Amino acid sequence: MKLFLDRFILSVPRLYIKQFPYAWIVFIALWTWPLNISVIFLFIILLGMWLLRWQYTAWMRKLRNTYAPEDGKFYIDRPPLPLGRAAQSIAILLALSGLITFFLQGQLGLAPWQFFLILVGFSLMYRDRIFFGSPTTYVITASGIGVYVASGHLDYRLFLNFNEIARIERRAYQKDQDWSFLARTPHIKDGLLLIPKSPNGFSKLVMNLFIVPKDIEKFLEQLPYGFKPAL
Repeated sequence: MKLFLDRFILSVPRLYIKQFPYAWIVFIALWTWPLNISVIFLFIILLGMWLLRWQYTAWMRKLRNTYAPEDGKFYIDRPPLPLGRAAQSIAILLALSGLITFFLQGQLGLAPWQFFLILVGFSLMYRDRIFFGSPTTYVITASGIGVYVASGHLDYRLFLNFNEIARIERRAYQKDQDWSFLARTPHIKDGLLLIPKSPNGFSKLVMNLFIVPKDIEKFLEQLPYGFKPAL
């Protein structure tokens, strides 16, 4: 049953689940209504967040069961939240929301505090990638490298077998190259370039893959012999 449910949630496009922030608008707008009505929309918000988390854990479970059964190699690298960048972006959001609220107060039938909370809360949940980056996880197993990146309404779930990879190079990201960039934040340039053996790339959409682990040196240590580039 658990396996069936995991397959189900993995088949649901992230685009559909990521619509839950719209319930925040209604939740705040109906704040002064009877509590049992507004609570429905709060439940939708919490459900959406839980579904996104379930989707991620289901993918990790599938990856482990498929490529690392019976306590096989399963090294996990999760780039952290960019706290400094997030704090700066949130400060700008608060200032802009306050300014917009000041000029539009009383025009939409909402109290100023309601309008302010709608702007801030909706932006943080719907455009979370701007403030916190894209949730990212890299996994190394005995047979390959898994990549999970949730970028806004889309998520990328890849597994590249080592027999598909020609070599791995430590490089600085170059925008003018045919590289697919899958990392938490776009401003970090030092990372690893995965080059495929096939001249057609890893897939129709991914020619060369650029990733940015949290700890590049430790990540490289986990790679099998023959895939460790010179530091």
